[in-house]
Amino acid sequence: MKKSIINRSLSLVFAPLLLSAGMVHAAQVEAYYLVEEIPIEMANGLAEANSSFNVTAVSEDGEYVAGNALTFRNPFRFYDFSDRTSFDYGCQYAVEVCDLFFEGDNSFYGTYRHRLFNQASVLYKSNVLAFIAQRNVTGAHLNGTNSEIPTWDTVNDKLFIFDDSSQQTYTTDTRVNRINSSLGWAVGYDSAPFSNGSSSVYTREFIQRGFALRLSDDAKITLLPTPFSSDGQLSSDKGGVSSGLQVIQKDGKTLVIGLSSVSYSNSDSFGECQTGDQDYYYRCSGFNTQAWVWDITNADDGDAVEGVPLVEGYVRSQYGDAPNYNFIKDYNSHADIFVGISSDDVYDSTTGSRGRAVFYSANDDGSYSLNQIPNINIGGDSADFEDSVSHTWANAVNDAELMVGNLRYTQVKSRNRPVEAFVYDNDQASSSYQQVVWPLRDLPFNGANSEFSDINNDNLIVGWVDADGEEQPSYSGTTRRQSAILLDFDRYKNGESTYNWSLNSLTCYEQDGQPRMPLYRIEYASQILDDGTVYASGYHYETPDDLIHGVNPRPVLLRLERNPVVTDINDIASCPMLEEASYERQGAGVSWFGLLLLPLIYVRRFKKR
Repeated sequence: MKKSIINRSLSLVFAPLLLSAGMVHAAQVEAYYLVEEIPIEMANGLAEANSSFNVTAVSEDGEYVAGNALTFRNPFRFYDFSDRTSFDYGCQYAVEVCDLFFEGDNSFYGTYRHRLFNQASVLYKSNVLAFIAQRNVTGAHLNGTNSEIPTWDTVNDKLFIFDDSSQQTYTTDTRVNRINSSLGWAVGYDSAPFSNGSSSVYTREFIQRGFALRLSDDAKITLLPTPFSSDGQLSSDKGGVSSGLQVIQKDGKTLVIGLSSVSYSNSDSFGECQTGDQDYYYRCSGFNTQAWVWDITNADDGDAVEGVPLVEGYVRSQYGDAPNYNFIKDYNSHADIFVGISSDDVYDSTTGSRGRAVFYSANDDGSYSLNQIPNINIGGDSADFEDSVSHTWANAVNDAELMVGNLRYTQVKSRNRPVEAFVYDNDQASSSYQQVVWPLRDLPFNGANSEFSDINNDNLIVGWVDADGEEQPSYSGTTRRQSAILLDFDRYKNGESTYNWSLNSLTCYEQDGQPRMPLYRIEYASQILDDGTVYASGYHYETPDDLIHGVNPRPVLLRLERNPVVTDINDIASCPMLEEASYERQGAGVSWFGLLLLPLIYVRRFKKR
C-alpha cells in the first residue's frame, strides 16, 4: 500500500500526574492498559478538526487504523451521511448552543447545504477527512513504570479516493467503514469532486459512491448504486448513493456488503433533504436504500462494479416521507450474521425514522433473512415504546452471538434524552437465548447515558457513559462529558458487584505508594480486539491544571494495549476519578487541587520534529 504516513518519530506524551503526597512506599502497581497515541499532524489535507477525531475502523489484527476528522461545528460527533442514527435526532441543548452548532459559517447545516447543492462561485472544501494509518512503529518511550511503549509514525495525509491529490483544494467527503487486512481491503464511501469546467458554477457527478481500496497497491474500486430511472442512467437519478460497510470472503469470493439507493422515497424528499432545514432531516438522504452486495474478486484499479441485493425487500415499510433503509454495522463469519438497523413504520414523526435493531441471518440456500431483535423496550413497559423511542440499533456481534447495541429516546427522561446500551443473546444453545439486558440502564441515576460500541470474543464490551459528576440536566441545557468504559459481560451475568471500569482509571498506576496517571481524558472507546486492545478517542492536556479544569485540550486518537504483567483486573491501582474534588486513601484526605502546588515529576512534553 502506498503509505499515507511519513517516517517521523514523535516524542509521545505520557506525563504522569502526581496525585498523592503520602509517604507510604508500597509495592509498585502497574497500569492495566498502556497508552499509545496515534499522532496526527494537521497538514496535507488533514485540516483543523474542531476537536472531532474518531476511529472509524480497525483491522482484525490491529495493524491498520482508519479515522475521520470533522472540520465543521456540529453536535453529532460520529456524523455519517449514510447512518441515520448519527445525525437525525436533533439538538437537545439550549437554543443558543444549538444555533452555534447549526447556523452560520462552518456550521452543520451550512456545510450540509454546500455539500449537497450544486456550487455557485465558491468551491466546496472537504469537511469530512479520512485517513488510514499503519502501525509502523519506529521508536519507543518510557512511562512511569519504565515500560517501553511504541511510538507510531505521524499521520499527515488525508485519504484520496475520488479527489485529486494534485489539487490545492480538496472537495470530497470521505469515510472508511471497515478494514480487513487478511483480505487486503478497506471499504467506505467518498463524494464526487466538484469542478466548474467552462462555466462559473461548480457541479459534481454524484453525491456519494461506495469504494473498495486495496491495501497492497492502492487500487480503487467504485461500488455503483443501482439505476432506477426510466432510462436506466445514474445521471438521471442525481447520482444516487452507495456505501461499502463490510468486506468478507464467502464461497471463495471477496464481497463488499453495503447499501445502495434503489428509488426516491417520494418526489419531494430529495430536494427537501438537501435544503439542510432541521425539520426535513428525517427525509434524508431522500433515497430509499437497500442492503447490497458487490463481488470484487476479480476487480482491478479503476473498475466500477455493479451489485445485487443482500435481502429481498424490507421486513417493514416506510412511513410518511422518511425513506426506507438498511444499514449494516458488523459481521460475524463464525455464525454468518450481520447486525445493524432497518427502517420501521411504527410511528410517524419528524424526530426520527424509527429505525430498529436487526440482524441478518444466513439461510440454507445462501440468501439472508432480516430479523428484528425482539424484546427491546423501555423499563419493561412496551406500551410507551413507540412514542418514546427514536432508534434502536445493533453495533457489533461476537462468535457467541452476543449482540451489543443502543436505544435512543425521543422523549425526555429526567431532563435528558438519553441513549441506553443493551446486550442481546441470539445463541439458541444459551440459557438466556433471546434475552435483552441493560447492564447500565439508569446507572448511576435515572436518565443517565450509556452506549456500547463493540464486543470481542471474550465478552468484553467497550463504549462510554456520562463522566463522573455529569449529573446536570441536558435537555435545553448543556452537554454531558462522556467517559470511555470497559465492561466484562460475564462478570455482569454472574452477579459480581464490579463489572465495568473507566478506561481512565485503567491507565492509572502506583509508584512508591503514589497514584499517577497520564494527562489523557479518554472519552469514546470505539473498538476492542480479541486480545483486549482498545481504540479510543479523547483529549491530551499539557498540565495537570488543564486536565482538572478541562481546558486547552488537544484531540487525540489512542491505542490502549493490555499490560502483560497485569493479569488480574482486581489488582489495579487505587486512583481517583477525574472529576472528584478530593482523594481519600489509607485514611487520609488530600485535596486534589492542592496537589498542583507539589513538584510535577516525570512530565514529558509533546514535541514535533
